[in-house]
Amino acid sequence: MRDARSGAAQIGKGACIAIIFTLAAVLVFALAVKLFSLSSAVITPVNQIIKFIAVFLGCFFCIKPGKAFFKGLACGAIVAVVTYFLFAIIAGSISFGWMNVLDVLFGAAAGGISALIAAAAKSRG
Repeated sequence: MRDARSGAAQIGKGACIAIIFTLAAVLVFALAVKLFSLSSAVITPVNQIIKFIAVFLGCFFCIKPGKAFFKGLACGAIVAVVTYFLFAIIAGSISFGWMNVLDVLFGAAAGGISALIAAAAKSRG
């Protein structure tokens, strides 16, 4: 029971860090888009990179060895779902499609890979 609570706490902390980083980075990026009149074709790839970095940081700082891959999967999926709803609320419209499913899968994969890297780095040092 204690391990389950510890794992859930790691996932929750990692997701919170990733969500906060995502919100801050997207805000800075939106300012850069406005200031430098960047093309709309740049927005989606940069948003994906921001989410990947955010999930990586959340997993790296919060996920500990021991079922790290599964904790990372959960963390990444949670981040993808929560950030989708946050940005949908900000935009004022919620629409669901295959891109949302792919976004959650991408977030889960990023979380799993990031957690494995974090666990390997922590077990060495």
